[in-house]
Amino acid sequence: MSSLLNIESCFDLTENEYNYKKDLIIIAGPTCVGKSLLAIKLAKKINGALINSDSVQVYKDLKLLSARPSEEDMQQVPHFMYGYVESQINYSVADWLQKLNLVLNEVEEVKKTAILVGGSGLYLNAVINGLAPIPIITEENKIKSLSKLKETGIDYFREINFNIDPQFVRKNFDKHRLLRAYGVFLQTNRNMSYWHKKSREGALKKHIYPFLINLERKCIYERCELRFDEMLKKGALEEVKKLYHLNIDRSLPIAKSLGVKWLLNYLDNNISFDDAVRLSKRDTRRYVKRQITWFLHNYIPYKIINMK
Repeated sequence: MSSLLNIESCFDLTENEYNYKKDLIIIAGPTCVGKSLLAIKLAKKINGALINSDSVQVYKDLKLLSARPSEEDMQQVPHFMYGYVESQINYSVADWLQKLNLVLNEVEEVKKTAILVGGSGLYLNAVINGLAPIPIITEENKIKSLSKLKETGIDYFREINFNIDPQFVRKNFDKHRLLRAYGVFLQTNRNMSYWHKKSREGALKKHIYPFLINLERKCIYERCELRFDEMLKKGALEEVKKLYHLNIDRSLPIAKSLGVKWLLNYLDNNISFDDAVRLSKRDTRRYVKRQITWFLHNYIPYKIINMK
């Protein structure tokens, strides 16, 4: 995929004159298939700008383990929405979508074609189909929800939420989702399942070209293992040590992300370093499998690009 001729063929540049005002290109696929490299080459060809749609690459303190593009890559073409969220923030897909709309206006102002790059299904689904119209929780109700959790403890708080919305709690039982669910109920007197049944809102009003980057699963697994070893050589453990010393809430998304979870367990002296590496690689394989399944059932590509 190194030549301009290949890029022209892959992205149908002879047939499509992508319009920076009207069009949005999505380059999606499982982790470690070469999405960013392709996106950079395409951006050079069509005067494009890359926008991150990976839920882990948003975090400022997770450069290596999120496989964020290098400084060298970022200097080649404009990159947006990489490494701007603090670790302690429970960043949601709604937060990301709101930020994306602002960034798309910035990209359009400089007359560049937006290229969305990533493999996070929730983010991509929000772009294409919008989100359930769940009201934004007031600070007052956020405080009330947190107070109820502190008063009752997590187990009883989960039971309270289960009585309000058993369907939601069966699939969403971590602390932050329970806090949000209870806050929404306090504010609206409706549970999360009610809001999720409502028609979605906020899908992007652009002509979307969703490309899917495909690679044999065995090859993805091999690439992921090699990449994780390389991350460790470059200082991934030191990266996690910084999070460890920040004493971040272990229920936050960043603490549960690939590599971070088990390296934190190693720093807690709960497991050996070798086990942390082995379990991180295992979880990455499982994540790839889930991604492939999601794309198969939830993503209708304009075109599939098969990598070798």
